Amino acid sequence: MATIRKLDIHTINSIAAGEVIERPASVARELIDNSLDAGASVIRLSIESGGIKKLSCEDDGAGMSAVDALLALDSHATSKLVTTDDLFTLQTLGFRGEALPSIASVSRLELRTRRREDDEGTRVVVEGGDKVFEGPHGMTGGTVVICRDLFFNTPARYKFLKSDASERGAVAEIVGRAALTRPDVSFRLEHDSDSKEILYSPGNNDLLSAIYAVFGSETAKFMIPVTSADAPIKISGYITTPDGARHNRSRQVFIVNGRVIHSPVLRAAADEASKTWFMKKQFPQLVLNLTIPGNLVDINVHPQKSEMRFWDERAVFRSVYHAIRAALEAGGKINETELTSVESHATNAIKDDHKSGVVPEQINETVVPKSTTAQLGFAVDTQIQPPSILREQTNEYGNGERGELVSPPADEKVTNRAEITSLTGARLIGTLFDTYILLDDGSSLILIDQHAAHERILYEELLLRHQENASERPAGQVLLVPVRVSLSESEMTILDEDRDYFQHLGFEYEPFGRREAVVRAVPMGRADGGSTLDPTVALRAALDTVATARTTGQTVDDTEIYHMMACKAAVKAHDTLSSDEIIILLTRLTSLTNPYHCPHGRPVALRFTRTELEKHFGRIV
Repeated sequence: MATIRKLDIHTINSIAAGEVIERPASVARELIDNSLDAGASVIRLSIESGGIKKLSCEDDGAGMSAVDALLALDSHATSKLVTTDDLFTLQTLGFRGEALPSIASVSRLELRTRRREDDEGTRVVVEGGDKVFEGPHGMTGGTVVICRDLFFNTPARYKFLKSDASERGAVAEIVGRAALTRPDVSFRLEHDSDSKEILYSPGNNDLLSAIYAVFGSETAKFMIPVTSADAPIKISGYITTPDGARHNRSRQVFIVNGRVIHSPVLRAAADEASKTWFMKKQFPQLVLNLTIPGNLVDINVHPQKSEMRFWDERAVFRSVYHAIRAALEAGGKINETELTSVESHATNAIKDDHKSGVVPEQINETVVPKSTTAQLGFAVDTQIQPPSILREQTNEYGNGERGELVSPPADEKVTNRAEITSLTGARLIGTLFDTYILLDDGSSLILIDQHAAHERILYEELLLRHQENASERPAGQVLLVPVRVSLSESEMTILDEDRDYFQHLGFEYEPFGRREAVVRAVPMGRADGGSTLDPTVALRAALDTVATARTTGQTVDDTEIYHMMACKAAVKAHDTLSSDEIIILLTRLTSLTNPYHCPHGRPVALRFTRTELEKHFGRIV
């Protein structure tokens, strides 16, 4: 057995560095955090060779005395802790396990610092953990840390570094995250060789300005505010509308008590809240800032403080979910589309869907139902109710956690509804390809996808009725004439084994022979019973979803089943609608919480402005 011996200080620092310092971006993160803790309002970083050859961080913070400067480079020396209890109430960012000595042990590090009240500053140079110079230094107040030749003495770690461009991108990401976390601080990142600016944030304490600086103008223009004060959690920030969606979550930034963290809970809440607003495999860009009392979170679950444990994950999930849903509903609008970009936009969307493995819904679906009127769930001579009455019928929202309809504040809702409710007063021009409803509102041409609109209507009405009866067994809509449905052996087995679940959805049925079932009731949509689903289509949609869940081992999601029912039952492309049916469809559309997107996330309506049309006809130069 090997003899146990105490490690030398160089090996100890190297191990500590391995826990904290992985690449130049790690150095940048530690130095930025220390600058912020020092009260800096301007932080300037410059890099050379991606930060491998050189990375410097200069700030205008408090600075250090000569004694503190030396202590900062010693192991187990910090200004952030006094007792063990302080570990659980950390309000600073910089304590990550001996940052400066860890960096100094694997690089040639130079520290220059001066307090404003001191006559002169201090300069300390350390190479591979050994101090080689210490003395006075003339400089303005603040601190400058220069890290050269990272991992020069640890070739085993050096060989794992990536290309200069890759390391530069990682540093830029760290600086960008810091700028989003602290919009009140100005950050600048540049190349050391030519002073070329990589990133600059103004530090004007405006988060949207920081988003503009980090993510660019294309992202910033799609951002809408997110605010919530659901005690004890306060949420603020921005999220993009579906126009600003991306095919990954790389631009989803969650900040909790001033730290950017990775949290499955927060990510799941964002995914659930944006469901049916964004197309599948597309995600919103967002920057959310959560403020939670320190005694309700634990930041010490990860060495790099990149994860956090919450006292109540369900409460955090609900708060984020409600805040995002309310923001999306308050910021919803009909998309304005430029004529020159329609074709390329549609082509790119299809290409993106194929790349991500999603097959877009075919627009040339030709299955025509026996009765379009019956499928829409209303008679042609039905009296049209004004939108205000319909909204009163559909605004009784429940408090479920999945797929629920969350209403924005009343004042935002009135403003937000003005555009969509104006559809009922627009002039009906007709239909295009028996697929798109054409409207003239006096200032623009509006195209409405009849399938997407009806699908959204059915989905929200089914979900609303289900939520209103969440505490008890929902009442299905009893059919005047029971319907016999032919099923396979496996489908009959599912109906038999999961009878309670199908009753929970609103189905009533009984076996009729070996391979048939008699359906006596289906889930109810509208409160007046006007949205009758096709019993065969509804039952098969529910069966398919349950069967898929069984195969994949996933939990059955009620919202997915209602989504599938709505999709199968809605009018299709090429179904001919009468003028009366179109008017009733539009009236019901204006009553919805989200009338802008179908449950797949596709737009329900597009707007072509009069100005855009006249430009193309040469009436406006």
